[in-house]
Order: sequence, then C-alpha cells, then structure tokens
Amino acid sequence: MTAAERLLKEMETLEGKEKIDKWVTEYIEKEKNKIEKINILMSNTNYLEWLNQFTQDKESFCDDDWLYFSDLISETDRENVSKLCLFYEGIERFAKSNHIYPIQDKFGNVYKIKLNEIGYEIGILIGQGSVFSCKRCPIKNEKEFIDFNDIMNNKKQEQVDRINTCLETISKMVVATYESGVPIESIIYTLDNTIKEIIFQKDKLKEAALKLKKVHLNK
Repeated sequence: MTAAERLLKEMETLEGKEKIDKWVTEYIEKEKNKIEKINILMSNTNYLEWLNQFTQDKESFCDDDWLYFSDLISETDRENVSKLCLFYEGIERFAKSNHIYPIQDKFGNVYKIKLNEIGYEIGILIGQGSVFSCKRCPIKNEKEFIDFNDIMNNKKQEQVDRINTCLETISKMVVATYESGVPIESIIYTLDNTIKEIIFQKDKLKEAALKLKKVHLNK
C-alpha cells in the first residue's frame, strides 16, 4: 500500500475525519483572523505613519532583517515589521480588484503606494521562501503610485468599469467562437500568440524609448 493509499484509508476512519474537520476549522479561523488584521491595517493611516518614522534613518528594509537580531529594534517595531506581509496582501487585494498590477522582475513583485507625497515600494521577494520588503522612493510620476487614501476608502478606480466591459466582451466572443465549432485548443493557441505579439511589440517600443533617451542624454 502506497503512502497516498494509507492516507486515504486513514481519512475514511472516524479518527481521520475528526483530524480533517479540526484542520479545516483551524484553517478557516486562521484565515478569518488574517483577513481581520489586513482590514484593520488598510482602514487607517497608522501603519504608514509608523513606516514614515521607521524609515527616517533607513532607505529600505525586509521583514527578515532582524530575524536573528531582534534586540536591535523595539518590540513595537518588531511587531510592525512582521505585519509587512499583511500590508502587502492588503495592497494586492485592492490592486487586483481594480486591475492594477505590480512591477515584476526575476526576484518578485513590487507595488508603489503613496500617502501625503511620500512614496513607498512594497514588494515580495520569492525564493526558497517569501520575503517582504519596503523601500522609500521619490514620486516622479504619480500615475505609477496607488494612493493609500483610495485603499482606505476602497475607491473604485476610473478604469475598472471600462476594463470589466472589455473583458466581458472578450469572454462572450470566446464562448461564441467555441460554440460555433472552433476547437478550444485553437482558441487557446490564437489567444496565446496574440498576447505574445502584444508583449513583443510593447518590448520593442520600450527598447526604442530607452535608445532615444540615451541619445538625448549624450547630446
């Protein structure tokens, strides 16, 4: 009997079912507590006010910087540093609901947020585990930043309704195309190629813009 088969057999017993029920209950309670903590963080400016003070003497930090040197910062600071992951999740939740996507690189994702003309990059670094980071940054282009006031007020962004309408149109077209007899594999292939071409053209434009910028700088 394989390990998977033994596990399935154990799950069929009364003891196994009780273990599963307990695990599900604990998981739901844990998620509920996490959501409540995130909601509190995103409902006021307290965390960003702390960030402003905490980063006065440091440009950036990660939530594991004091993992082995916890005595170098105060208990309040340690507690707030540990909340950085929840703060990131709160930003991500708002961003996704408003079709705002992070800056991506090979190390992870970053969201730019601002409050009272102070900008921050709140990111996640993905490796063997997840590390969350915060960096103060100048606000050169306000369009790149999510206003934290919008997050607090759960303000729907201007582009949301237009994007939702466009996505609904695409969805209906895909359904109609499939129902007309086009194989689902052909639809996926075509959509995939179309997206790749858009990304290719976008990268070409970005490369051309960088070259043009270098030319102007060298004049």
